[in-house]
Amino acid sequence: MRRLGSVTLGLVLSLLVLTSAAAQVAPQPAPEAVFFGSVPTHGGVALVAVTGETPVTVLLDALRDEGCEPELLAVTIGGRFRLYSPDAPAFANREFPDPLVPPRAAIVSCSPASQVRDAHLVQLVTKDHALPADFVPEDLVALPEQWTLPGLGSERLTAEAAAALEEMLQAASDAGHEIVVRSAYRSYEEQVYTYQYWVDILGATEADRRSARPGHSEHQLGTVVDLTNAEVGWDLLPEFGDTPGGQWLKEHAAEYGFVESYPEGAEAITGYLYEPWHLRYVGTYHASLLEFTGLTLTEYLEQLQSSSN
Repeated sequence: MRRLGSVTLGLVLSLLVLTSAAAQVAPQPAPEAVFFGSVPTHGGVALVAVTGETPVTVLLDALRDEGCEPELLAVTIGGRFRLYSPDAPAFANREFPDPLVPPRAAIVSCSPASQVRDAHLVQLVTKDHALPADFVPEDLVALPEQWTLPGLGSERLTAEAAAALEEMLQAASDAGHEIVVRSAYRSYEEQVYTYQYWVDILGATEADRRSARPGHSEHQLGTVVDLTNAEVGWDLLPEFGDTPGGQWLKEHAAEYGFVESYPEGAEAITGYLYEPWHLRYVGTYHASLLEFTGLTLTEYLEQLQSSSN
């Protein structure tokens, strides 16, 4: 996760000052806050976590005093994070612990709603949520040949995802890991053939664990890549995640806005087998939140979609 050296100490101080003033009227525990980083591409404070007993209203008021209008609040409920919008009925009804006491960490996002809910980055595509057959991203660009597996033809991503991918793969190369793209954007029609290929080999039941039905593939978004390296014979195998390059991606992909869509042990949630090679670009803002909360991408996007209700 990237951190900004300019993250202001003022917010932490304002929390302490605000609480101190309130304590003169009604004694209450002094809140503490720790910054986990900011995302320069989206501006403002991205993540703040409460480490001491803190009323939610105190935290949010202090953030507003710093010019941050909270857009999302994440709170641990039963050991799992839940996303809330401060304007939603669920937030007003206090369906979370208040005051917040560790280990019930709170994360507050201060990015504008237009950026938090940017449709092209947070489109929910699962077995239950499909894209239209005619959906095609508007700004697809060809990836440089140096980052694609030879002999597969031109691979494309949206311009934003392509730029982030090139930066990430160059950083991996500089660290001694040769990683290339085996597959990127895939049209609805191409997915018809891809899915049928697996059905013909494995049957529909097993194919559904390995391949998306047409319209249900994240590849159609133009923000997804399948990556590979020499250690797995340039194939798409679970062992990719155990290679030095795969481990580097697990540690650094979020810094460039990429996350695993189908992590290990999450088939009951995602509906798909573990795919360490399948990375989706959601931007550094969402990748940071995902990394901190530990939610799967499926859970995160479902909650993001419903958090304003």
